Amino acid sequence: MTAIVPTIRQFLQKPFPETESWPKYFRNIALISLFVALFLYIFQPFGISTIESGKALKCLGFGLMTFAGALVFQLIYGFLSSLRPERQFTFGHWIVYMSGIMLTISLCNFLYARLLFFGDIRWEFFPSMIYGTLMVGIFPLVALGLLSLIRQEHKYLAIAKEINQEHPHPVPPGPQATETLFGIPTNNIRYIEALQKYVRIGYLDEANQPREQTERATLKSILDQIDDKAIVRCHRSYLVNRTAVADTAGNAQGLMLTLADCPKTVPVSRSYVPVFREA
Repeated sequence: MTAIVPTIRQFLQKPFPETESWPKYFRNIALISLFVALFLYIFQPFGISTIESGKALKCLGFGLMTFAGALVFQLIYGFLSSLRPERQFTFGHWIVYMSGIMLTISLCNFLYARLLFFGDIRWEFFPSMIYGTLMVGIFPLVALGLLSLIRQEHKYLAIAKEINQEHPHPVPPGPQATETLFGIPTNNIRYIEALQKYVRIGYLDEANQPREQTERATLKSILDQIDDKAIVRCHRSYLVNRTAVADTAGNAQGLMLTLADCPKTVPVSRSYVPVFREA
């Protein structure tokens, strides 16, 4: 038993792939909503078998309420996420996230069911709706989540192995750069991290020691300002010096870069992986 707890904790701390775009999120919740509508129509649980007319439309209504609940939760979650510092999204966070979605979906379906069948709202029946929603929705959600985690993790582990085999680390630098950014030679820069209206620049000083410097700027303005093509975007919050990459690892969210003479690892989100495969 004592050995199981650390294993569970490690699994919960695994990076989990976040949906990177609204179209993908819409697709996922549309599939789940369709599953809910079809499940209710085919198996007719929770008293649906007693409906005498319009059964298909009423089941579709539950599917639409599922879609609406997931959409409302994502809007609230996105707003709250913007108020806190960015942190790694893990499998444990995904479980909490999905619990919030299920609760919101339960609320929407509860209001729909009460008004549709009874014409009033009696909150003492809400726990039963939560139970019913979990029984219908938890299986496709868990299946989709586990499938996504395993598929993405295997994919990016393989890509990281391919990059390490095909591309030397670190990449041999070009001619010694004379270009500087806020007084720092661009060859010495390891990464640049976005901090709202500021950036944190990780670099090596003259003694080859890692240092950090904070300046008021944006990642876009920096890319527009410098000519050094080794400084590339790898994540919505990071730029990295490709010539300083010492090793590439993979997880379900994309790649992780280890930089020469630098203690910090830098993430590469899935949309920027091709930049490093073609390096």
